[in-house]
This record gives sequence, C-alpha cells and structure tokens, in this order.
Amino acid sequence: MLETAGAIDDRDELFADLDGAVGFSAPMVAKTVVAQFFPDMFDIGEQGRGRFYAWRFALRDVSGEHVGLIEFGGVHTIREDGTRTARVELTGAGCRIFEAASNGCDHAQRWSLLASLLGCFDARITRIDIAADDFTGKYPVAWAIEKYEAGEFDRRGQRPKARLIDDMGNKTGKTFYVGSRKSEQQLRVYEKGREKGDTESEWVRYEGEFHASARRELPLDMLIDPAPYLVGAYPLLDFVDGIGVRLRIATEEMLASCVRAVTHFRRQYGPMVNALLHASGGDEAMLARLVQGTARSKLPEWCPRPADAVQLLTAILFAPSGAPTAEPGRNHSA
Repeated sequence: MLETAGAIDDRDELFADLDGAVGFSAPMVAKTVVAQFFPDMFDIGEQGRGRFYAWRFALRDVSGEHVGLIEFGGVHTIREDGTRTARVELTGAGCRIFEAASNGCDHAQRWSLLASLLGCFDARITRIDIAADDFTGKYPVAWAIEKYEAGEFDRRGQRPKARLIDDMGNKTGKTFYVGSRKSEQQLRVYEKGREKGDTESEWVRYEGEFHASARRELPLDMLIDPAPYLVGAYPLLDFVDGIGVRLRIATEEMLASCVRAVTHFRRQYGPMVNALLHASGGDEAMLARLVQGTARSKLPEWCPRPADAVQLLTAILFAPSGAPTAEPGRNHSA
C-alpha cells in the first residue's frame, strides 16, 4: 500500500525506523494509510506506543471524537511470507461517518468499494460486528430469552453461555448476551432505543460480534452482504433475511456497470491508449500530459467520487484472474 501511494524511498530504512524506538516516519505512514482508505474523512491523533504493534494513532472525526485506531510497526507484525501488516479499526461511529461520505451511494456500493480496495492489498478482517434492528419491538429481548431456553441457540448439542443485564423495570434498557466474547462469535440483544434515552422506545438491536481465528477466516464479503452471515450464525434470526438480497443486487449493479465501462473502453479506445503510450516514448510525465489533454472534468455515472475511481478501477484492471466478467449472482467485490 505504501508503495502504491509513493510513500517509500528506502524500504529498509523506513521499516528499521518503524521497528525502532523513535518512529520518526510513523505519522507519515499513518496519514498515508488513512488517506488511502478513508480520504478526507478522519484525522489522526497523537503518536503512541501499541501493545502488539509498535505504534498507535487514534482516528478522530472533525469534532475530535474518537472513531477508530491505526496501528503498525514492530517485528512481531510480519506475516510468515514477510508481509508487513497494519491494523485499522473503525468504531460504530466511524462506520457511520464512512457511509455518510457516500455522495449518493447506498450501503452496498459504499462498503463494496472498501472491500475491493482491501482485497487489492490482501487485507483480512479480524473482527466485525453485524447488526439487525427491529424498530417495532416485534422481537423483544424476552423473545430472545425464550428462544434460548427452548434450545434454539444450541450448537452441536451444546448450549452456549448466556447472561442478562436487567434494568429491573426502570426502562433504561435490558441486554441479553449469548456466547462469550472470547469465542469466535457472540450475540447481543439489547433495547437500543432505551439505551439512547427514549424510555418508551420499542427499538431492539440484534448484534453479532464475529472474530477470526486460526480455523476460521472472516471473508471481505461480510462488509458488503452482512445479513446472511448473521442469519447463518443464528438461524432463528431469519426475520432479517432479505436484507442481503437487496444489498447484493445493488452491489452487482454498481460493479457490473464499472466492468461494462472498462470493457467498452478497452474495445473503443484501447488503440488510442496504445498510441498515447508510443507517443510518450516511456516518459511517464509526457504520458500524464497526454492523458490529461484528452480527459474531461466529468466522472462517469458509476463513479460518484474521484477516490471511488481509484478503488474500483484498481480492483478491476489489476484483478489476479485477468479480465473481469459480470455474471448475475456472483460476487465481484474483490
């Protein structure tokens, strides 16, 4: 990612600095990572030492509120194949800000852009929370408890641990937990509206917390089409089924439009691009001037923002499998 962003002059010197006690280049690396994945959305906080990673920076919104973390550096953060890694975390508030910066994109389009970019850099999800909201209170906390007692949360004949935080009738909100946070998954059922201060609210949230482990990876598709994973883990939550279908359709439409545009461009203008390459004579600056001379200020309909063009076209043009295809029902996000 740093190489793609042009942030590396001397690779060995940079990583020696990040692995050391000073971390002079750490702020630059943090800003580069944030700009790559979340352009013009977050600021970084003060530099600090992490526990597993050497360096940690808080992510802040425009008002200075905490919305996430970025961590990197240190010899313990290198994969077996030698890949240097960083860790990026977004809170619920950070996720909402990310979606709100969509310029008209819906949920599926917004998260599919991020999933595509993460896929290009071989990123892996280590934790993700997926929530489904029951705004009318048709499935209250008491319903979840009843289903638990009836054994509908049992897995392979085993009943998971559970606990209830009861508000004892004061309407500040009950929370029912199924499973342990130390396990691969845990379900929280809580009165979200009352937690927010509305004592008469019927709003209940079902929130699954999923963790990667040595035996299970969390696919990037969970960002784009989350509902089936929540229902798959807890089949009795089939009342949220169908959300994923709508998200999948929106994702397919957006990515298929981009694929068609790239295919059309290659067919119609590929020879012209070849001519520009010959005209530049291998001079990148000359090539840039030639391309800028033919470009228009307008973006295509499938690309609402310049940053989206980077993410989508990088994912499609440099896909490992070669030329992309758009087939109904397939996932083209990464």
